[in-house]
Amino acid sequence: MNQIDTAHQNSSIPDAPITVANNLDLHQIEDPVGIEIQSLKAAAPSELDFRIKQNAERPIHSLPPEVLLQIIYLHMLFYQGDWGEEYYDRLISISGVCSHWYSVIRYSPPLWTQIHLSDSLKIVETALQRSSSHALDIILHPSFYSQEVPVYFQHFLGAVRPHSDRWRSMEVWVPRAWMESLLTALGEPAPKSERLSLADRDTTYCTRKVNLFGGVAPRLASLTLDGVSIQWDNEILQNLTALDLLWIHFPSTDAILRALSNCTQLQALSISHCATMQMATPSSPVIQFPQLSSLHVELGSQAETNNFLDQIEDDRDDAPSLLLSRRKRRRGIPEADDASVEVKEEVFDDEFVPNE
Repeated sequence: MNQIDTAHQNSSIPDAPITVANNLDLHQIEDPVGIEIQSLKAAAPSELDFRIKQNAERPIHSLPPEVLLQIIYLHMLFYQGDWGEEYYDRLISISGVCSHWYSVIRYSPPLWTQIHLSDSLKIVETALQRSSSHALDIILHPSFYSQEVPVYFQHFLGAVRPHSDRWRSMEVWVPRAWMESLLTALGEPAPKSERLSLADRDTTYCTRKVNLFGGVAPRLASLTLDGVSIQWDNEILQNLTALDLLWIHFPSTDAILRALSNCTQLQALSISHCATMQMATPSSPVIQFPQLSSLHVELGSQAETNNFLDQIEDDRDDAPSLLLSRRKRRRGIPEADDASVEVKEEVFDDEFVPNE
């Protein structure tokens, strides 16, 4: 029996509470249910029988499995925050309510699609197995900082890498020393990837270029690069609707413009703390974003920022307020006091997409 299982499939008491605490290999969970059942066994048999019957008659146990699954799924949304560190502690704990709950949780792949670096390797491997063919949401936030790559991190990558065809989202924030191993894994195609946030917590003004996903991630819609640069002619940029760039060193503003010319479907663009060595000239390319609704730009200086913005052409009435404000100033149109927009005012929306 897997250590993470919290009920025996052949239990002779199908609706009795099941002990949880002794089955976890990483986190010790308080188990009042298990303690209670032991005390009941020591009491009169009739009392135990009564409690089992009472438990089975509760309305929630009469719900169809698919309804109970939705209730559990909504409950577990509260545990997807804080990098998911308590997600499986909670899921395994509630699977000990009774054998019916255990069965619903054990055989419901959508509940096992959260893959966290903070969990034990046993839990990670179990989640990968029980999630079946469902898309995976992976969070790599180490609980400690180390300049040396820990063995566990290599084992974690070794476990998730064979499932790259199921990666749906990945949120990464690791030290620079760990990044090389990760980027090797991210060089493989990820046909189901929709969202990637990749942050090197040590690097500022990155110049290295990575061939992300080998250019094959046709569903990728949201990309955040923090201290990590990629090959800017990569085809994964073509379908992006949201792009967030931080701490990247570009050789010139033209290089930024050429990279963004591949992002014709962008709806949200944020550029923060990036550097450019050479500003745009009259011969530099002009770019258009016909669907852009949110824009935030912060290059090395105000002059560099304005120089970049001058290369964006957008005559729409519903263009981002930053571009509308600049257009009015160029045309000499006075602005209302409450319409004044600073370059740093607009905020890039970067909320985590819940698992479906």
